[in-house]
Amino acid sequence: MADPPDTLKYFHKEPAVLEPVVSGRDPDARRRQERSDVPPDEAILHGDPFETERNESATVYRGYLAGTNHAQGRVGLTALRRPVEAFVGPILEALGGPWWGRSGPDEQVEALSPDTARRVLQEPGATRVLVTADAPVPDDVIAEAAVQEPDRARPALSALLEAAQVALFPASAHDGHDWRLWSAAPMRRRLAGAFRDRPVSGTRRFVIPAAKARSESKFYFDMWRPADADLPGYVEEV
Repeated sequence: MADPPDTLKYFHKEPAVLEPVVSGRDPDARRRQERSDVPPDEAILHGDPFETERNESATVYRGYLAGTNHAQGRVGLTALRRPVEAFVGPILEALGGPWWGRSGPDEQVEALSPDTARRVLQEPGATRVLVTADAPVPDDVIAEAAVQEPDRARPALSALLEAAQVALFPASAHDGHDWRLWSAAPMRRRLAGAFRDRPVSGTRRFVIPAAKARSESKFYFDMWRPADADLPGYVEEV
């Protein structure tokens, strides 16, 4: 019997200028806090530092890349069996600029070659933030944004996105890591196009509005639904 395919899911908020969540008026807020299986710091579902003000200058575009290796029962983007083909190549093609850099836990910033950036995307290790841009981004701008979680660092993240094309923050998954993406420019169409242009045997890829994934069963729809069931209407396979 053939192994089930891996699944990759790209959740997006475009743009991410939202009303603040008020738990007393939002019946889903308590459920989001209580459930443990959806990544708790997963910024694509909540904790947007830009949602406290409706200001056009604060408009950002956000994405969250998650994955499941069903054959081995491993949950996490970096646990996919063919990570280079499944997401690393498309990220480099659709979102990558000529310059890459990162900051680690010691706040040391280093420029990266494209090959090193490729390896970091596969295995973030101690990386706090991975950045790509048209030109080198000042070390202090990267370091300041890396000190805090992005959902608590609006001024620093704003400064970073003024200089960088995309900022990628690793997020711990059950097995390995997922990636959170932030940009001042739209990403969904470019990344979905790269997925379509780079089909991968043994991997299915889906693009999903984050607003439609506000429950465990919807976030993990690929694990909850029968294999032969129709996809939910809000899920686009690419």
